[in-house]
Amino acid sequence: MTPDEFCASDSWSPLSAAASHSQLAGVLGGFLITAIALLFDRKSREGVHILALFASAVLILMLDSFLFSLISGNQPPGGAGRNEFCGITWTQSALSTGMLAAGTTALFGGLGWMLAAHAVNRAGAADADDVAAYGFLADLGGWLTFAAAMASTLILSETTVDYLRSMYGRFPHGALTAAITAAAAAAVLVEFLFVYVRTRALRRSLASESEQTRLALRSIKIATIGLVGLAIVAGWFALSVPRYPREWMTEPHQLIVAAVVALTFVAPVFVATAICYSVPSTDARRIRVRGRQSRATSA
Repeated sequence: MTPDEFCASDSWSPLSAAASHSQLAGVLGGFLITAIALLFDRKSREGVHILALFASAVLILMLDSFLFSLISGNQPPGGAGRNEFCGITWTQSALSTGMLAAGTTALFGGLGWMLAAHAVNRAGAADADDVAAYGFLADLGGWLTFAAAMASTLILSETTVDYLRSMYGRFPHGALTAAITAAAAAAVLVEFLFVYVRTRALRRSLASESEQTRLALRSIKIATIGLVGLAIVAGWFALSVPRYPREWMTEPHQLIVAAVVALTFVAPVFVATAICYSVPSTDARRIRVRGRQSRATSA
């Protein structure tokens, strides 16, 4: 397949979309900076969790905005250099899309924490009739996180297939496409189960009159470290692609393709799953331990 002037695949061009994607990533990063400034005034355990997630998301989104702006400035050459140019462009675009998906999922993950923390703080002093409304608000935060994770997972699976097609000039083998689709479906199922279990526990805790709701702050380190690691590795990889031997783009090197697939699909989906695992829930285990300790002390 001879690439056209815009390196289009299935009537979509990464060159034409790069400028708008750069603006989107920049706007999302700017929104998070504003949210972080507001969160500094909140003196709560949950605020630490949200700040960590938002700070990591700012890094990856700002780097992503820069990478997309670089792609939008690429100028396609004429003649024989068109194949390698499109290979570089698609590689950079795939990596940048993975970063954008991970950062956006982190944004909604932090938003879900803000909604849940607000619901928990207000539910303690609310009437019994209003507790259900705050329970719905807490649920909404978790399911917004799942919606973002599911959308990013499915988009990245299609992006990976398009990347492979652009590199090899044909649709990937049916078995490979099926494996990518199955992996995406399995990831969405795991994300759903995490969110379902954790939001149900939080909803039951809010509805219980005998149990004090205390949000669990576990597992956030996995998501934040994953975001920072993906930002550094994928950002460096995307910037260094033009320095690789040109034949690696015209005759795709298997290690390069495997690394791009890992950073475009595997790593962002892992981060999205980790964010779903950190959806707000109760710290019931700690409450039970404290209850045993208090009973033992009184005895």
